[in-house]
Order: sequence, then C-alpha cells, then structure tokens
Amino acid sequence: MTGTDRPFLRLNRAASAVLVMVLAASIAGAQQADTAKPTASPTQTLGPVKLAGQRNGGLDPSIVTAAKDKILGRNFASSCGFLSGYSAADDDITLAYMRDMGMLDSPSNEAERFSDLSPAGNAKTGGTTSPLEARATDANDISGTSPAVACGAGDTRFSAGRNWIARKDKSLAQAFDAYESGNYPEARARFEEGWKKLGYEEAAMMLGRIHLLGLGTPASTPKAIEWLKEVLDARYDPVKDRLRFDPKKPDNINTRVEAALLLARIHLTGQGTQRNAAEAYKWWAKALDYGFEPAGTLLAQANLSGIGTNPDAGRAIEFLKVAGEAGDVKALYMLGQLYHHQLPKQPEGVPLDLQRAGAYYNAAVKAGHLEATYAAARMLDLGEGTAKAPEKAVVLYKDAAMKGHVEAQNALATFFYNGEVVPQNLATARQLFQAAARGRQPDAMFNLAVMLAQGQGGDKDLAAAYAWCTLAKGLGNAQAATALPVIAAHLTPEEKARAEAMLKPAGKKS
Repeated sequence: MTGTDRPFLRLNRAASAVLVMVLAASIAGAQQADTAKPTASPTQTLGPVKLAGQRNGGLDPSIVTAAKDKILGRNFASSCGFLSGYSAADDDITLAYMRDMGMLDSPSNEAERFSDLSPAGNAKTGGTTSPLEARATDANDISGTSPAVACGAGDTRFSAGRNWIARKDKSLAQAFDAYESGNYPEARARFEEGWKKLGYEEAAMMLGRIHLLGLGTPASTPKAIEWLKEVLDARYDPVKDRLRFDPKKPDNINTRVEAALLLARIHLTGQGTQRNAAEAYKWWAKALDYGFEPAGTLLAQANLSGIGTNPDAGRAIEFLKVAGEAGDVKALYMLGQLYHHQLPKQPEGVPLDLQRAGAYYNAAVKAGHLEATYAAARMLDLGEGTAKAPEKAVVLYKDAAMKGHVEAQNALATFFYNGEVVPQNLATARQLFQAAARGRQPDAMFNLAVMLAQGQGGDKDLAAAYAWCTLAKGLGNAQAATALPVIAAHLTPEEKARAEAMLKPAGKKS
C-alpha cells in the first residue's frame, strides 16, 4: 500500500478524537449520501397523563376496585379497626383473591364482620349488640382473637355507612371514563364527588394533576399542591400501605409516591410557584419513606450537587448503596461513575477504584442499563481496572449499539473498519458511522465524512462529506476544522451548492 492509497483515517477508540484525516489530491466525482438533519432533543414537558392501568385504549377496572378495597379496609375505621382481632376478610391474600374474583362488591363481604345493613344486630340473632361488640365483651372467648378494646356503636355505624356508600358508588369509575374521553370538566366534578363521599386518594391525585395542567379549568399550582397534600395526609399504614418496589417494574408506583414525586418536581422546577430545592428534597425523602427506592438515587444526586442540602458525597454513596441493593439500576450505574471518576462534577473524597467501578457497571449491565453497558465495554477496551479484552468489549459495544447508543455505534464501527476482532467490513463500518452521525455524535460525523470523501464502504460523495464535516466542526470536532477546507478545495460549484442545500434548515429560504 502506497502513501497515496492508504486509508486517510486512523481510528482510536481510546481517545475522543477518533480520526486523523489527510486528504490527497485528485478527489473528484461524488454521489449524494443520505444525510439526515440532526434535530435537538425535544423539550420535556408535563403533558396530559396516561393513566396507569390502561389496557386496549380503556381503563383497567381493577384500579377502581383496588381503590374501593382500600376504602373498605378496617384501617379506615377508628382505633377498634387497628386493634381488633384477625379476620380472613382483611388478609392481603384473601383480599387479592376476592378482588380477582370480583367479590369485593358483594354485600356478604363485611368490612368489619358485621352487616352494613344492620350494624347493631339483626332480627335473626334477636340482639341489638353488633357481633364485634359481643365478641369484645365475651369473657368466655379465650381464643386470643378477640379485640383488645371494644368497637363502639359509632364505630360500627361508621364502617357500615362507609361500606354501603362504597359498594354503591360509581363516581370514581365515571371520573376516569370522563378523563379518558377528554371531558375534563366532568372528570373534575366526578373526582370531587368521589373525594367528598369516600376520600379516594386516587381522586385527590387526579385533581392535583388536573389543576396543575389546567385541564378543563385554569391552571393553578396552589390548588394542585393542596390536592396532592390531601393524598399525603390520608391515613397511612406503614406496613400495609408502603410500596413494595419491584426493580423489574420500576414505574409501578402507588398514589402516595406519585404525589410526593410530583410535589418534588413542582418545587424543584418552580412550576407556578417559587422554586424551593429544599422542599423538593423533603418530598424525595417522603417518597423514599413510602417505599420508592429510586428516590434514594434522587437524594444522592441532590447530595452530590448540593441541591436542597449541603454537598455530602459520603451520604450520597450511602443512599446509592441502599437503592442499588434494592434493585435500582441507575444507582448501580452512578456508583460505577463515582468510583470511575466519570461524573460531570466529581465530588471530593471519593477514591478512584476501577475494580469497584467495573463491578457496579457490570451489575447494572445485567439489569440492561444502556449507559453502563457502554461504560463496561470501554473499560474492557481500554484495560481500565482489568486486562484489555477487546473481544469482550466488542460484544458489549454491539449490545449497546443495537439499542441505539451512538457512542457504542461509533466504537463498534472502528472494529469493522480496522478488521479488529471481527472481519473487516467497510460497508458495515460506514452504516454504523452514519447511524451514530444521525444521533449527533461528532466523531462519527467526521468518520463518515472521511469515508464518503474516499468512497470507502460505498460511493464517493464529496458534497455529503462536506456537509457532515461541517456539522462535526460545529459540534467541536477539531479534525473536522482542519479537514473542511481541504474538502472544500475539491468541490465543484454544483457539489458546493448541493452541500449547502443539505445544511440549510428545512423550510428556510435564502
């Protein structure tokens, strides 16, 4: 291979600047390549919510059933509800079975082991004392299941009335149906009805969102905050009501956690109210108390950056370890970044520990974390904390590249370009560079420009090469700035015009 026909790029995955380009003379003729215009990431806004539990375009009725299940639980009565003896009707497994079988709305399923039609007794027994009161005062009952204190007549009447209303109530289902159909004024009215009747947490949660987003009513953050706090002020059993976080389904949260996270977001961003990072930190802590383990990762991020609290790397690490042990994948990835010293702002006092970083990355990789997959691949590729293992790195690069990770696509392309580990395939390399370039990866843009200029892996196209090189330069690629005038010197007037047309924003006239 002579000095004039050698490849014009040297690929180096270990450095961010991955290509060195020297263009030779006599570059001429081109065929246009597909150069999709990069677009900025969409602004994330809080739009109308997609309700949890939707299926086939409609609302899952189990949402309403579960809401009634909570309303009919003994914890909504008074102290006798908490202290009374065991009942199979209050057992979680029994309730789940009854819910699945559609039995919860049956009059035979007493909220507190007495009929809501006759809470004080009935003609059949001939008494006026409720079964609960009778059992509470039965001196012969030595089973150990009797309540420690008696339920008064007011308690039984309260439970009976609530049970009767809940079984007959359709306001929550009607509210969700109206919300689904876009009839927000009707939805708001029905949610308010459900709240007034039975205090559904779900109703207060949805009213908070409706007022925050201004759906069918003027947007009002103060009103939204009032409703969200109603959710959090509702009666709470730390044993039964605490969320059981499932790392396989991290988006499955309960109403109380959702309200806390939304309040944190409102105060952090200052949406319709004064920004208050300390208040946001408080609500993240609440979400963690309610069982949402990823809130620990949010608290760790706050401790690392000093948002709403004083910077404290040690406390951040403790939060991350607990969240990681609970299965929060992002916490595992962040721990890897901390010990790898790969955070945008590395906190003081955290030692460089590449082996520990690799272990945390690998744990996140097993859970499918995309950024961790790329990070682990790069450590194997560069031999950080371990011996170099490009044959293992390429497997991870491929995994991340197939899922759209642009840095991994660019890295994988270098293997195919050089014929390292895998057989050389310039066409595949060019396709991967192009995929990453479309994802606004500046090194890939420059790599693609070089291959287009030389006709490697496909037709030559100087106009497209010039366009991609211009975009790479705009994103800070130093090699592109050097190569651009060299490419420009070989463009024909027609190619120059075509390149400028590619770079012109859609719809913009000169």
